[in-house]
Amino acid sequence: MINKDSKFPGKHHSDKGKWIGPWMPQWRDSGDSGPFTTLEKLYGEIQSAPERIRAKRAELEKTGKYTAAGIKDMLKQTALSETVPDIRRAAAQQVSKFRREIDKRRAAFKPFDHDPNDLVGEMRRQEVRAWLRTMTPDERTEAVRRASDPFIVEAAISVPVELTGLLPSTRDHLSQLLVEQRYGDEIAGLNELDEAVKTVERAVDGARDDVREIIGMLRHDFDAEFKPIEQQIDQQVELDAKRASFTPPPVDLNAIAETIKSLKFNERNLLLDMALDLQTTAAKAA
Repeated sequence: MINKDSKFPGKHHSDKGKWIGPWMPQWRDSGDSGPFTTLEKLYGEIQSAPERIRAKRAELEKTGKYTAAGIKDMLKQTALSETVPDIRRAAAQQVSKFRREIDKRRAAFKPFDHDPNDLVGEMRRQEVRAWLRTMTPDERTEAVRRASDPFIVEAAISVPVELTGLLPSTRDHLSQLLVEQRYGDEIAGLNELDEAVKTVERAVDGARDDVREIIGMLRHDFDAEFKPIEQQIDQQVELDAKRASFTPPPVDLNAIAETIKSLKFNERNLLLDMALDLQTTAAKAA
């Protein structure tokens, strides 16, 4: 249950002691909506979900009409049809959405911008690389690491390591440093979003464990019945995301026209007849 009065709302652990983590105060959007707002709402809903199963158990026990086995079976059916699928579906949709966004933005980070038309800049880079090759390997590494001008680093990492004599590990480290210098604030923001997503994922695991405990099922038995449903939901969410992001290739009408014109007269007539037949069939179906 979310503790609204706490500086760090949310259960830190599941009922079985599984670490979830609080919702940190820095995880806030500048306005009334955004990724953190969406994830915080989901975080609260996930942690509250087991309470509905617990309340249902108390209600059934209070009637005195059902055996322990009967209560367990009814709770299990509710969890199978509602509680766990609802938790899994909402979390899978949002987590996969923000995971894709984080990966997309991180992949766009570049240590520097390269303009192929900047001949003067490329000549300067060649001069820097020639200068670096006059040094011993240790001197070269030290010179690039301690360079006061980022242009020296750009010159060293903009070509394969064979052209500068730097170690691959050194080149990768320098590239990362340039990326951090250019995108420091954005990287920090993405790291915070990443941590928020991980906290939601842990909340799902914790809520799942709480539901299992409230029903009174062993982990092995619970996994055997619930995992296939969860996996099916995950697969469907992934498939829906791929469909939503798919962009069909543009139709090249000029190429189609040229292809048609290249056909023989009888072949063109046959193609026209087929198109008319398809149009007639579609009209009847509508």
